[in-house]
Amino acid sequence: MSVLSKLVLLLGFCFAAVVDIATSAQAADPELPPLAKMRDANNNNRIERSEAAGPLVGNFDTMDCDKSGNLDGKEILGFFQGVDCPKTADSSQAKRQAGPARAANELLFNLYLPRTTSMFTKVVRPWSEAIEKSTHGTIKIKFSASSLAPINRQLRMVSTGVADAGMGIHHFTRRKTVTARVSELPFAARSSRAASIAAWRTVQKFGKPSEYKGVKLVGLVSPPPTLIFNSKKPIKSIRGFRSLKILAAGSLVQPAKLMGSAVVTIPLPFAYEQFSRGVVDGTFSNYGGIKEFRLSRFVKYATPIPGGVGNTSIFLVINKKKFDGLTEGQRDAIMRISGEKFGDYSAGWDENEKASVDQAKAAGISEIPLPAKALQDLKTRWSVIEPKWIADAAKLGIDGMAAVAFYRSELAKIEGGK
Repeated sequence: MSVLSKLVLLLGFCFAAVVDIATSAQAADPELPPLAKMRDANNNNRIERSEAAGPLVGNFDTMDCDKSGNLDGKEILGFFQGVDCPKTADSSQAKRQAGPARAANELLFNLYLPRTTSMFTKVVRPWSEAIEKSTHGTIKIKFSASSLAPINRQLRMVSTGVADAGMGIHHFTRRKTVTARVSELPFAARSSRAASIAAWRTVQKFGKPSEYKGVKLVGLVSPPPTLIFNSKKPIKSIRGFRSLKILAAGSLVQPAKLMGSAVVTIPLPFAYEQFSRGVVDGTFSNYGGIKEFRLSRFVKYATPIPGGVGNTSIFLVINKKKFDGLTEGQRDAIMRISGEKFGDYSAGWDENEKASVDQAKAAGISEIPLPAKALQDLKTRWSVIEPKWIADAAKLGIDGMAAVAFYRSELAKIEGGK
């Protein structure tokens, strides 16, 4: 073999080695997600505990699969995508010890929302207090200090018994839980109370047992109707939405895209940082959300939509085995203050919304309705949303057209005071 051939061969081996090392390093050191990268103060491609913020704080130890004391990109992405840590020999023991200790008469309710939100203060907490009163103290709700699972794994977490009870968003189980998502349709409800009751009645009439396998559905809730907020200008035509960068998540992403807006798919609780950095200049929310997440300093214009942009459909469930293990009297007592009764709790959310409207206007937010033509153009663009839901319902053997008609009929009865 010539000297030149040997040199080429040697260079080839060196190049391969460098590629292998680079590949191994890349596999062992995955890139941080964009939001996490912003928190990486020392630029080591890791999030230390001192750098953690938001949901990373309460879930740090759960996300730290290798127990290294810091989080890499794979661990962070895996957590929010619902991927469990790799199992180890003692993982079953760790899982058994994961849940907080509680008394025999306590139901552990997994809470992933801040306790300052209207969903908690107006709906979840009053319901938990009603349970204790209705069962004469024989059943109490204990809330988790931080979430025991990612937001997209709430239903599975309760069905497998990691927590006894919990809440979650139907969008994350949209192929499985279809019926209740009828309340996500635009131009539907004028209040949280009406949407919550009408959705419950629709599920009782059209829902399938397979939708909530392993859990007992005890309530459905939709927030007050959603508006379009932005920091740039009053919207006078459908073209006005094209220049907006809208923050949206879950079931609200599709309406934003159909408007022609650029979409940043980040949940509303993280909107403050996105507005402050200029990443977005608009979002979907009700007035209460603008208040709770301190967005009134950014948004200046509100575009109301009759019946709302759409909505977030929320379920409340109890583990089926846990529920069935209660006495008949306890089960009856829980259901007496559940089901349609969530309409009463949601009414408190509506009252909070009215107060938030006044505060938003005092903060300088102007509510400017769309001109008739712009509203009609928006209805035309969003007209594809309902047929898509009907098609999803058909896959479960549900007559979607009949379910929509029933839901809207119930809304009219409730909102008409009948």
